[in-house]
Amino acid sequence: MSRRLVVAVAVVACLACLGGLISGLLPASARAGEARPATLYKDPQCGCCTEYGRYLEANGFTVTVVDSTAEIDALHARYRVPAHLEGCHSTVIDGYVIEGHVPVAAINRLLAEKPSIPGLSLPGMPEGSPGMSGHKQGAFPIFVISDEVEPPLFAIE
Repeated sequence: MSRRLVVAVAVVACLACLGGLISGLLPASARAGEARPATLYKDPQCGCCTEYGRYLEANGFTVTVVDSTAEIDALHARYRVPAHLEGCHSTVIDGYVIEGHVPVAAINRLLAEKPSIPGLSLPGMPEGSPGMSGHKQGAFPIFVISDEVEPPLFAIE
């Protein structure tokens, strides 16, 4: 073998080892191609909540479902979610609470930007939103969870 080829093979081997080491240090949710964990708290009888969980899974999340309205109430208290921003289900992802049928684009932006907020809300159960039946009738306002009467707008989907 030529000296150049030996050096090239050695460099590639070192880079592969370094890449494996760095990848091993990253949290699972930060590695390419791996799903982010999400915990969906819902009423055991709610079908749209189940569909929202499927929507998250189809978009790269690993969803654990907790069928407990008591757990939802506890989450609302812990994250200080005002009644007008409560969803029919709550999802916790990377320390943020997601209320209702928030589209994944807004969630991904939240996770990329990592603002100092409790989470996001899409109030109500808008027709055509992720997990809901029907056709989207207009833009979905996604709000920052806040105790303000008029919460800050995070996104319009």
